[in-house]
Amino acid sequence: MVGRFEPSALPPRPKPSARAADGRASGAFQMESIRPDTTDPIPLRPAPNQFGTIMLRFVGMLAVAIAILAFVYSR
Repeated sequence: MVGRFEPSALPPRPKPSARAADGRASGAFQMESIRPDTTDPIPLRPAPNQFGTIMLRFVGMLAVAIAILAFVYSR
C-alpha cells in the first residue's frame, strides 16, 4: 500500500522531564554557572579608523611613492 506508516521497533525516546534515580536529568550534563566578580559592563572594541583617515594615509603614501620613483627615474 502506498502511504502506509510502519512504526519502528525501537522503544520511545524518554521525555525531557524524565529524571534518573539520583535526581539528575537523564542524558544531560549539568553545567556550573560562572559569574564575574564585578558587574561592570564588558568593554567594547575600539572603533575602526574613519574613512577619511584611511584615505589621507593612502594619498600620503602614494605621494611618497611617486616622489621616490620620480627621483629614481631622473638619475
